[in-house]
Amino acid sequence: MSTAISPDPSTSRVARITRARARRGTHAAVVGALLALALGGCGLRLETPPPVEPSPDALEQVRGRTVADALALEAAADGALTVTADEAVAPLLEQVADVSAQHAAALGGAYDSGIVDPDAEPTPTASPTTEATTAQDVLALLGTTSSTARTDASTTDDGPLARVVGSVAVARADLALRLALALGEDSPAPGVPDELVVPAEVDPAVGGPLARAHDEAGFALEVVAARGAKDVRATVLAQARGQRARAEQWATAAGVSGTGEETRLGQYALPADLDADGALTALVRDVHAGVGHAAAAALAQVPAGAREPYLDELRVAVERARVAGAPVQAFPGLPEQTDPEQTEPEQAEPAPTPTP
Repeated sequence: MSTAISPDPSTSRVARITRARARRGTHAAVVGALLALALGGCGLRLETPPPVEPSPDALEQVRGRTVADALALEAAADGALTVTADEAVAPLLEQVADVSAQHAAALGGAYDSGIVDPDAEPTPTASPTTEATTAQDVLALLGTTSSTARTDASTTDDGPLARVVGSVAVARADLALRLALALGEDSPAPGVPDELVVPAEVDPAVGGPLARAHDEAGFALEVVAARGAKDVRATVLAQARGQRARAEQWATAAGVSGTGEETRLGQYALPADLDADGALTALVRDVHAGVGHAAAAALAQVPAGAREPYLDELRVAVERARVAGAPVQAFPGLPEQTDPEQTEPEQAEPAPTPTP
């Protein structure tokens, strides 16, 4: 026997189905409306704070300070050139401007985040001043900025940055001395140390190259003493012995003296024609530059607070090369930054055999 099924569902069931469908329809409509607003770019968006200038960390402060000082030196030198007629001073001011521009460029230039503050007041236009910058002003600025860069090179935690900033410091000190001599004044920059201090113990990777560089300088000076002018032979030979002694100090501090890790060769390759005009002087410049390269490399390897001996080594090497007729270098000790056009000084005649 079959049971008859009513063709009409109950009223309550129809109501339940209708309510469920209505809820689903309403939910779908809301989702669709929100999606349409999002895709249509209509004005529903979250409020975000405007971007702000990031705070510079310690390394950026060193970099930015070195760049700012370089730009200030460039501007000061350019200003002094407009009022300087001294033929001995003007070329040095040009070198200060050129070297400072190279320093700023190598360190990335002035930082610009590109963030514009809509609430910032417009920068007022500087009023013209009647007081001109002089060469003495440039000399004073070289003194302060070389001291600042030396301190930053000695204390920064970043070794590669210390190497570059240390080279900048020594370049400024060298320029200050050259400009002071032209002006007949004393240099306000850190001077050439009277005595170089070798640490009691150093890493072989640091002391070994310095030992070899000093030993090669000693060998070259022995050759110059033997082949150079007789009236300076004793002085140059004394310099050679001093270089050999310094090499032994570094080798001992590095723990390689008399061991299988010894870096010194005793004798080294020489240029082909030492009888050519200026060849002996060029040899002296080259070996002092080699000491500078080893000292600058050490700046990147030793920790902050232990770089003073290597800054002194670089400063002395640059000074001895200057006495031998070396030109101004923007980055002493950094061969990868050396301008090929500045590797040889402009001289009307060969330089004489160097004296202390």
